[in-house]
Amino acid sequence: MQAPMWLLTSLLCLSLLLAHGYQKEIVGIMGENVTFPVQIDQKIVEITWKKNKNKVAEWEYPNKPTYFGHLGNRSVLMENGSLTIVNLEKDDAGIYELVYWDSVNEHQLNFKLVLDSLPKPEINCSTSDDELVLNCTANFQGSLTYTWKLSNNPHRYQNQELSIPLKNVDITTNATCIIKYSQTERSSEISLIQCLPEEKGDSYHKRHRRILISFLIVPVILLVILEFLRRKGIIKLGRKTAQNKTPVNGSDRALNENDMKDKQIVKNGVNQEEATQDAEGENGVHLDSSSNGAKEYLKA
Repeated sequence: MQAPMWLLTSLLCLSLLLAHGYQKEIVGIMGENVTFPVQIDQKIVEITWKKNKNKVAEWEYPNKPTYFGHLGNRSVLMENGSLTIVNLEKDDAGIYELVYWDSVNEHQLNFKLVLDSLPKPEINCSTSDDELVLNCTANFQGSLTYTWKLSNNPHRYQNQELSIPLKNVDITTNATCIIKYSQTERSSEISLIQCLPEEKGDSYHKRHRRILISFLIVPVILLVILEFLRRKGIIKLGRKTAQNKTPVNGSDRALNENDMKDKQIVKNGVNQEEATQDAEGENGVHLDSSSNGAKEYLKA
């Protein structure tokens, strides 16, 4: 029985991969660090890293690792065989090859380092009968982390797509999509009103306009009512109370003037009595308030 052609093709590709080593693509961002992931179960005796067939780092146990070329001061080789390049530069892109030996065999792993810049994400939105759907996309070769943030909600949503019930949509809300790769982030923002159909957006506008107008009209109406009641004398405002204090002060002054008049009358009475006594003295008659004085007057 002859094997199917697709099976023969798959076996051929698998044999080629095993012969030349599996090549895994690694995406790096300029200025950041990148580590080539290596998982080796055997005990390593010797490690050699190459870039485009040129040596980058070499380690023969138990000696210390040796570094070569322009990556000599920007690369770190670990005991598990992984290689880290710091502060990536444009010329760091290329094919990297790891060759290591255990106590018995030689093994090989291949990596392709691609440098890319993280773009600004794009936000697309659409509506159904009862939901507003936001979708965030970015043209980037690596695997991204997507996060949504709403301006009226502290909670963050870890997803590339975000759905919001139309009944909960606030047209004053902005939605922000944040993408992250490694340690780099970029974001874009959109106002939810841009995503609503024109007729629905108008209805939301009218509703919020009515609310705003009501907030403005109510205080004006209250002021008009208060002024009407003040003029009718039903209520007295602070200004009226201040004016009413004037007659009270006038009364106080009137009372003070009356007191002064009373004092003047008393004084005049005293003065008149003294004058009468003086006049009696001139006539030879002097009344003494004492009992002896009265007796002497009777004898005379």
